[in-house]
Amino acid sequence: MADPRINLKNRYLAAALAFLIPGAGHAYQGRYIKALIYSASILGLFAWGMSLGDWKVIYFRWHPKEKTIGYLSQVLTGLPALPALVQSNRYSKIADEGNRGPVSDDFPIDAPFRGFAKQESASDNWEGPVVGRIKLNLEDGQFGREVRGEFRGRLEAGDRRDVDLTLAGPIELAPRMLASGNIASQLDAKNRGKEFSSSERRVSCRVVEPKGGFDSPSGQLEGTIPRSFFDWYQVPLEDDAVQELNRRLGRRYEIALLFTWVAGLLNLLAIWDALEGPAYGYGDEVDQPEPDSQPTNKPDAASLPAVVGASVVAAKTN
Repeated sequence: MADPRINLKNRYLAAALAFLIPGAGHAYQGRYIKALIYSASILGLFAWGMSLGDWKVIYFRWHPKEKTIGYLSQVLTGLPALPALVQSNRYSKIADEGNRGPVSDDFPIDAPFRGFAKQESASDNWEGPVVGRIKLNLEDGQFGREVRGEFRGRLEAGDRRDVDLTLAGPIELAPRMLASGNIASQLDAKNRGKEFSSSERRVSCRVVEPKGGFDSPSGQLEGTIPRSFFDWYQVPLEDDAVQELNRRLGRRYEIALLFTWVAGLLNLLAIWDALEGPAYGYGDEVDQPEPDSQPTNKPDAASLPAVVGASVVAAKTN
């Protein structure tokens, strides 16, 4: 039962606000110290867990063979964990290779690029890691719509020089939204193995040299471009991605999960406090009886002279 000595205002609204943003319900009720304590402790613990797990420890999957039971605790943190529900719905629609939508949705591309390039032509022959900017778009060509673009950047090994490459299809492009993020290098496999990064998108295309109106293949470009934040944050992780995170982070990943679970459970207590008020300390104290005291017979003011006089006579008689 809510304590009548505390103004909870609309306590159901306060509980809803406490769920959405830890501490918001108490701020609405004017209980600012508690609002600060709940907000700092719960959101701080949540952010700490997320950072320990590379911001990939919260996601939602609910299939017959795989259920993220821990999310039922994480979601109690409110808004910080709710994007997982949206991402789960988006991911379920585009996870299958045949349901990615039209290819044109991926273009144009204008993004930072990091990877490996190989140039093999009569006038220029080199290979090595490169970093720069890639631009790709769909253009009308002799054989219909085709991918064309350019890369401008710098060779990061050997003579370390600026490079300017003309690009054309065929192109390999990872889906815009993906959680497994396994990036396997083909050009530089001897130096870089399979990596996991759901925030990066693998791209591979051909380097060409225009000759007589045709594109002559002269090399290959392979690497990664960034995914947008909304296309990787709290997206459901595939099994291989979870295994990779456990291998790379070790116990950090388990601690990260624990922190986010505890944050949700703590906010459950905050929600109840906003709904019902403090559990102890107000209105539940047991009244203690006052200790018995013996009455003292004190002479009133009217009889005080008589008492004093009797005392004087008794002293003279003695």
